[in-house]
Amino acid sequence: MYRKLIFVLPLLAFSLISTSAADMETEKIKVTATRVEKEMKEVPYTVNVITEEDIRKSGATSLAELLRDIPAVQMTSTGAAGVQRLSLRGESSSRTLIMVDGMKITEQKSMDGTPLLIDINSIERIEIIKGPGSVLYGSEAIGGAINVITKKGGDRPVQGVASYTYNTNSDSYNAAASLYGGIKNFYYRAEVSKNDFGKREDSHGDELKGSEYENTNMSLLAGYKNKKFDMGVQYTDYESESEVYVGEIEPPFTMMHMMLPEWNREKYAGWFEYRNPGSFLNKARIDVFTQETYKKFINNMDMTVSMGPITMPMSYRGLTKNTLDTTGVLGQFDFEISDTNLLIAGLEYNIDDLNAKDNIQTFGAPVATLTDTDAKQTTMSAFLQDEQMLGDFILSAGLRYTKVKNEIESTNNASIPDEDTDDDNVVGSLSLVYTGIQDTALRAIYSSGYRTPNLQQLYMGTTHGSSTPTFSNPDLDPETSDNFEVGVRFSNKMADIDLAVFHTKSEDYITTHTIPYGSGTALEFTNIDKAETTGAELMTKVFIGDFTPYINGAYMRRKYEQEGFSTYKNGIPEITSRFGIRHDARFGKKFALNTDIYGRYASKAEDAAPDGTVDTTEAYTTLNLALTGSYFYKDGRRIMVGVEALNINNQDYELAMSPIPEPGRHFILKVSADF
Repeated sequence: MYRKLIFVLPLLAFSLISTSAADMETEKIKVTATRVEKEMKEVPYTVNVITEEDIRKSGATSLAELLRDIPAVQMTSTGAAGVQRLSLRGESSSRTLIMVDGMKITEQKSMDGTPLLIDINSIERIEIIKGPGSVLYGSEAIGGAINVITKKGGDRPVQGVASYTYNTNSDSYNAAASLYGGIKNFYYRAEVSKNDFGKREDSHGDELKGSEYENTNMSLLAGYKNKKFDMGVQYTDYESESEVYVGEIEPPFTMMHMMLPEWNREKYAGWFEYRNPGSFLNKARIDVFTQETYKKFINNMDMTVSMGPITMPMSYRGLTKNTLDTTGVLGQFDFEISDTNLLIAGLEYNIDDLNAKDNIQTFGAPVATLTDTDAKQTTMSAFLQDEQMLGDFILSAGLRYTKVKNEIESTNNASIPDEDTDDDNVVGSLSLVYTGIQDTALRAIYSSGYRTPNLQQLYMGTTHGSSTPTFSNPDLDPETSDNFEVGVRFSNKMADIDLAVFHTKSEDYITTHTIPYGSGTALEFTNIDKAETTGAELMTKVFIGDFTPYINGAYMRRKYEQEGFSTYKNGIPEITSRFGIRHDARFGKKFALNTDIYGRYASKAEDAAPDGTVDTTEAYTTLNLALTGSYFYKDGRRIMVGVEALNINNQDYELAMSPIPEPGRHFILKVSADF
């Protein structure tokens, strides 16, 4: 407890000291977290933003790496280094909504949530919206929502950028190039990229077999925009191939090999936006898309099984192929009822068509199973959010109604229940922002969350993630949560501070429990889990000439309950932080040098099981250095060279929610150029 206070109290003291300059101008950062563009200080949510400039300077080659230092964000992985996911405020990745340009990416057959099949070279800005966002964004947003906003056109007929990133740890590279521009009212963009990563090396220099991956991305976009209209189309093709790290193999297993030779996302999207500021209908926008996500998973194992005095070998060969076709429509209408009243109304319609094939062969006890199932989930929702400007107060209230229908269209698996299910739900939010103190905004929000079961949990079950099958359950209830949060933002030319304290109570978590199965046992999805999280997040930076000291951190304490079992040891570190000092220097009009010396810290994470066993991920601190030099040669165009030295102290560590050891001391070189 004292060590926690040693960490937290200096942060709070630092924040209070930093607020002494309350007479400076507020930095006006605009975000779309409330589905309309607003200044950050007017937004009731805790929102973090990663800009295009942040991405340009970073040596990160994946979305998860870009977000790992955001307070209360955890990178998660089940062993596939090329397929990462994210957790917000302790909620699993299946309870974190991932969106591209406001349209969600769904995942209907996975134990671990939506993978980040998004190329960072396509990103203009990332908004991380904390706490239940179910009113504005729908299901899956119990922990929060991440909206990836992609790049569009340019301001000259022909523009471009090319970049190359090299990582010494895995002898890997990322190469990307884009061509874009604008001609009168027309704009376009074309881009390609490739990641090729070899075996990761840990702090001892040992290669980690199964940590290799490769992915490619191609995107084409064309649009037309004038003062009132913006319309366009976009095509994206993201393909990934990843090995799976399994670590040391323990008895009874003698061989284990897993890989994801394909996990691809192909998307066609279009949009039409009408803007007429000052009129009753301030803005109307329609987004439509169709998307196919294809996953191929290979799971091969050999083991030795003892049956009394007899020992016999057994082999398991599994091949899974999932094709998820998603069609979505989102319509949003912003009404300016008066100068002080804005009403947002929206309709959303999504269809997920899933085809799942499992081919399982077991040798030793001869069994061969081939299942082929088609299932569909249809989601329809309508939402309203009303915002009132009452002097220095901004009062917002919102509601969303959601109706979900699930159905089995065909299957050759007799264990899958042949019945349709449906569900409907209403969630709400109420928030208040006060801006009457100079350079300061106080906020408070209550919001409820909602997550519907996916098709795997309702119908298909899975043979992965356990030594026994996990059966579906069509009687599952949706997960729900209640979130309370208060916060303060302070921003001027001397300091930026954002402090939030939150409490979340979640119920009817979907998990698994043990059921009889033949002469042994198996697992089944069920609603038995509860979680209660209390935490605080802090982002602080102070501007002292060309120097910017900063501290970003989060404290979370999460209680988890399951069938009479209760624990605070749930595999999440209570304290995480990034702290350091930046220096920005200009040399005339042509040259700039940015320096960032920083540390990363996470406290010990313990994960307790009902049988009393506890898995521990040790605390760590890493030291890091990033240098970025820029040469501006014409009309703001530039050549950038970046060098990063990561884990300089060669710390031996793992992330709490990933089984793969992190790289030892290594270096990243990045070169990019505009033309």
